[in-house]
Amino acid sequence: MPDAGRRREPVWFRPWVDLEREAVTLRSFQLAWVPGLLQTEAYARATLAGGMLAAEAVDEFTEARIARQAILAPGEDGPLLVAVLDEGVLRRRVGDDRALMAAQLACLLGHAEAGTVQLHIVPADAPSYPGLDGPFTIADMPDGSRVAHVDSAAQAQILDQPSDLVNLERRWERIRGEALPRGRSLTLLREAAAAWT
Repeated sequence: MPDAGRRREPVWFRPWVDLEREAVTLRSFQLAWVPGLLQTEAYARATLAGGMLAAEAVDEFTEARIARQAILAPGEDGPLLVAVLDEGVLRRRVGDDRALMAAQLACLLGHAEAGTVQLHIVPADAPSYPGLDGPFTIADMPDGSRVAHVDSAAQAQILDQPSDLVNLERRWERIRGEALPRGRSLTLLREAAAAWT
């Protein structure tokens, strides 16, 4: 197996994967998708296949996405993941099979109930809020520094400039202010999961 150790994530994403592994805390806001660290294989495959990737790339990127999740495994000294999702992520169908969404939300619920992830949902009836500008993740590093990953349709960026980080921190706090507390978020997640079964 000559390529067993070969990295499978996209080249442009590798620096972030390395930072993610070292992080103490990850704070992720997602407007449209379940964060990659919390995706089931079927959900990851469906999201990647929905783009314009060749089948081989879908296979490789799915494998890489699932491999990244090892940092959240029980017993690992991985980061605390605080994930804030827009409710639309729970309600929007991915793929053709409703069971795919039911399994994905069950996976999310399992992480949230086990305490391996702090999950918060911004409800659909929230007014316009800063998260509508798009997803991002802030990583707190062991040395106290912070870096961020910002995705857009055109490119992904790793930000480490203080002015950028201050703006993202402010955005994060305003988004968290619109999100439901953990208990109410879990109730909403359970309701959404039941709707897919």
